[in-house]
Amino acid sequence: MHTSKRVLRSLLLTVSTACLLGGCMVPAMVATNLEKSGYSSDIDKGRAVLLHHVKTLQAAGDPLGDYFYALGNSDGWIKDVQGDEAITELFRQAAAKGSMDAKILLALQKATGGPVPGKLNEGMVPNKDLRLWEAGLAELQPLLQQQCYVRRLVVGSRDLGTDLRPHVTTYAVAYKIWPTFRDGHHVQGAQGEWIKKVEKNPERHRLWEALEENCKVPADMWLARLYNK
Repeated sequence: MHTSKRVLRSLLLTVSTACLLGGCMVPAMVATNLEKSGYSSDIDKGRAVLLHHVKTLQAAGDPLGDYFYALGNSDGWIKDVQGDEAITELFRQAAAKGSMDAKILLALQKATGGPVPGKLNEGMVPNKDLRLWEAGLAELQPLLQQQCYVRRLVVGSRDLGTDLRPHVTTYAVAYKIWPTFRDGHHVQGAQGEWIKKVEKNPERHRLWEALEENCKVPADMWLARLYNK
């Protein structure tokens, strides 16, 4: 058992490093490695609670349930819908029902050119089409002034424990934007040369960083407590 816990802590350390770089663990990421380490039962139980939460919200007509369903398919722990366009359509449907989280991630997708909304663990750079980068930011900024974060269903802890309880966590979205204006953005050309695509912009850096600094995210919601599971 001690060896198993050491393996788990090592895996969580790896994922926590990724958290620092751009997000935190998600059910699909946790399951991929931890199921091989003897924790498949905990992962399965956690997924069942997450899915129960999704269905409960959907049954109540809460668009947050449709958003969580879309994000579960994007993250890969729900496998009902395949293909980038089909998954993106789930977000559009959730947004049409009033999900602010879905609207935010659709605008972020436009700005960064991601194949599907979400992928919050990954670093994000401006869309290759800078017109879409600017159009996405123009949509995103007023949304973040209304709600500065998005929610996500996860299994696992941000710290280095063996706590695999399912819960709702949150991400301040502006963090995906302001580093571009702080550092600028370059792409490598065919001859290996670096081409500047986005200039450093101190004013826009401060604007987007302030959105993150002033963001008051809700505390994590532990779903086992909510459903007594």
